[in-house]
Amino acid sequence: MEKYIVRVQSYYQGERIQNGTGIIIAPNLVLTAEHVACGDCHMVCIDDKEIEAHIIKGNEFAVLMEISQSDYTYSVADFFSDDEILDEASPWSVRGFITSQQHEHHIKGTGFDFSPLLGTDWDYCLSAITGGAADNYEGLSGSPVFCDNRVVGILQMQAYNSSGALGVRMSSVKTFQDLLMKENFKPNEYYMLLKETCTQYTKSQIEKNVRSKKYIADIFVEEGGYKENLRYFSDPLLFLKKAINDVKIIDFKSMNVDLKNIGKESIDFSDFTEDFLSTDLEQVSTYLKDRVSNAISLLDELGENNESYKDLEKYFDVRQNSLNNSVKYYLSNIKENIDFIMKKYILLSKDAGQGKTNFVCDFALNFLIRKKYCALYFNAYDFRDNPMGFIKRKLSLDGRYPFLYANKILLREWQRSQRPFVIIIDGLNENTLVENFGQGIRDFLEECKYYPYIKVIMTTRNELFQERFAVIEEGMYSSAYQHIDMWQRGNDFKERIFRGYLRFFGITIRENTLTNRFYDALTNDILLLRFFCEVNENKKLIYVYDVYKYDVFKSYLAIKSLEYQKNQQILNNQDSLNALLDKISEYMIREKSFFNIPSGIFNESEQELLYKMLDNEVIFKDEQIIKMGMLKRNTVVISFTFDEFRDFCITNYILTHLAEQQAFLEFWSQMNEENLTIKEGVQKYIFYLARTESQEDLLPIIQNLPEYETLYWEHIWGLEDRHFTAEDAELWKMQLITNERYAKKIVRDLIIKYDCEFFRNINIHLLFEALDVLVQKLDLYDAFIKRMFGVQRQEKNIYTSSRSESIWPFNTMVQDITNYVSVDNWNVNHSELYRLVIYLLELEYWSALDLWHKLFEISPEVAVYILNETNQHKSSLILCNVKEILRHLKKVRKGDEYDLIIERLDQENNFCRDISIDVKLFSKLLLDEFGE
Repeated sequence: MEKYIVRVQSYYQGERIQNGTGIIIAPNLVLTAEHVACGDCHMVCIDDKEIEAHIIKGNEFAVLMEISQSDYTYSVADFFSDDEILDEASPWSVRGFITSQQHEHHIKGTGFDFSPLLGTDWDYCLSAITGGAADNYEGLSGSPVFCDNRVVGILQMQAYNSSGALGVRMSSVKTFQDLLMKENFKPNEYYMLLKETCTQYTKSQIEKNVRSKKYIADIFVEEGGYKENLRYFSDPLLFLKKAINDVKIIDFKSMNVDLKNIGKESIDFSDFTEDFLSTDLEQVSTYLKDRVSNAISLLDELGENNESYKDLEKYFDVRQNSLNNSVKYYLSNIKENIDFIMKKYILLSKDAGQGKTNFVCDFALNFLIRKKYCALYFNAYDFRDNPMGFIKRKLSLDGRYPFLYANKILLREWQRSQRPFVIIIDGLNENTLVENFGQGIRDFLEECKYYPYIKVIMTTRNELFQERFAVIEEGMYSSAYQHIDMWQRGNDFKERIFRGYLRFFGITIRENTLTNRFYDALTNDILLLRFFCEVNENKKLIYVYDVYKYDVFKSYLAIKSLEYQKNQQILNNQDSLNALLDKISEYMIREKSFFNIPSGIFNESEQELLYKMLDNEVIFKDEQIIKMGMLKRNTVVISFTFDEFRDFCITNYILTHLAEQQAFLEFWSQMNEENLTIKEGVQKYIFYLARTESQEDLLPIIQNLPEYETLYWEHIWGLEDRHFTAEDAELWKMQLITNERYAKKIVRDLIIKYDCEFFRNINIHLLFEALDVLVQKLDLYDAFIKRMFGVQRQEKNIYTSSRSESIWPFNTMVQDITNYVSVDNWNVNHSELYRLVIYLLELEYWSALDLWHKLFEISPEVAVYILNETNQHKSSLILCNVKEILRHLKKVRKGDEYDLIIERLDQENNFCRDISIDVKLFSKLLLDEFGE
């Protein structure tokens, strides 16, 4: 017998009048049935020792007795529960002491028959005794009644049923819960174990994605409102209350005044309360959604009701007070979120490698698991048949509990809290084992309608969605289904994912070298960011002026060759991988099909290598295609995840296996004439290799092509500085001087090459050289700088303006630089941009002078360095601009040695030295003569 079950005896005037059973609920507290504790003395027997007990608390069902603590051995019952399913199918057992000799006795059976309390001390009959039946159950009163490893009540009395059989009755925990302490309670064992098991399983599945780097926790970003949508979906009751609170705190006062003036009803949500029953969830959410929709319509009418305003002043007053705010947008977001409350199925789709797994893994770990929701995460590739069978096994804890019982518990929890059991199935497209998996998922969703507590979140790639999974959207559950194409990607997303990847891969960059070109290239394509980070893992202080893709891909293949062939004794790690990629490239070129390579063309060793490469979907992705013929069968096809990497591999194949000039030119002509998918990418990499690794053999061939000039100006920008030649510099300079077709592209490229120590062959000095030539003819100079840097003005009373035709409007340039001028290190690294400001001074005179003033205050050594060099310029215009800056800086003396340097430079400046003239006026007149 358990140590917490003890004998209880009651005496009257020294004579024992009642035997019973008690339960130790604390070191000195015993619980028993109320009628057991009769008479004038009570004893509790522990370890055959009688200990006197005193009643300290009780009700009509049970009493609590206090005993003195001693050296007896005991344990405490701390698993009472009022949270069990007590019905005709529930198994039960009783353990206590029977007869006047108080022998240990056990009874077991099946079924609880509820009987409302009508002046009795019991509320359940225990049915169908299957073990331990007796002619007399005297002494068992107060015994614990067990169901599913929980104490669910105490035995009260024996009685005959309608068929004449002797049975027992109990009082459930609810009748005496006021006598227990919170330490005595435990939740439903099944539900507790289910949560623990689901949490462990979910974490183990997500850990697979951590190991394959499909989930990198540090880089999660909430994209758009998707995570908020899923919060409403996963906890409808809680977030509906949040929505009610959100609409109630909006101040509609000014809007209601204006609505009244046009004869419309006011907007008011004060009648809503967050205190509503869980059973009213659907009704309240529908009503709130309708009211929010109506409020949005009223605001629309207010904005469209122009004719009712008597004067323009009143119209603008309404716009200012009621419409120029975010209320309508805020309400629209609330309405969208409410839509997700009654949804049962969500499908999230995105292109390959763009963060679906990262999103749902983060949601599972940092919302569902952290907030202790009941949820299961599955990688879809683990399913071998219809998911429902697998999920039912998980819900029954692998058969430990009957699913019928599990279903009852989960249904009851749903009815109480409206918190669903959330199932996540990630990567539907990755399952290639189940025939017609799309139909299998649809069947699974159809079956889920019988389990209202289940909600499902799925993910898949956009590619081939229509071919494989369109059937999902044809189910009978359309009103409960939502497909979300996760296309939104804001600045917060880009910054977090960029920094997160760098941090995860242990990369630090030289921040002063981070250009928009580099940043945009990587944040607009997470796959390229992944390639770059794997190649540069654990590298420190790297330059990030640009992404040189060919070198990134080449290094990536070298790294992966070592990884895939790890622990294998071979001469060259790259041979197997190169042979596989060549085989794929050859197939693509021969078949002119650049997607969906059938797995059947690969031998066993090639398939083993492919399986490793498919693990994280960085190089390849796999799909399941159903072939129809006389017979129907499944086959697996693979495609490159990243088109640019595919083109890189095909280019390598071409230059290795079609290396003869005639074969190469035939392929080149065919590719262009048929406009093959790979044309743009292959042309780019062939041009790159001609300029880098094959200057002797390949470059002469493509230079003779009629389209070489177009190739040059399309792809020269991706070349590393070390591959530029003096001929390139001269060609670029002539384009600038003549202000030709490609001049803007060149200027845009040269501006970001302000680091002349890093860019030694072609840099911003080439722009200055061209400007020095142009300044000799002021009309050409004026036309050039206005085309490249012309100021963009905001027209009065116009709230939108067209995009500037210049590359970097000078007023914008000055403002952009001003944003960083307070950082001395930035000024040092970008000193050449201040030189450019001197060349362009007259385009935005006062703001440019103010910028130079700030530079002189923060970084005087940079200022005097640039001024000293430009003070020797041969052009009167440039000397005039320098003179103006020097004169301006003389007015804002620092009181140190730099004042003397500025004074000296001003004296050395020989612009109009012998002529008394207003320098600013001269500069203005000089340029106005050639103005537009």
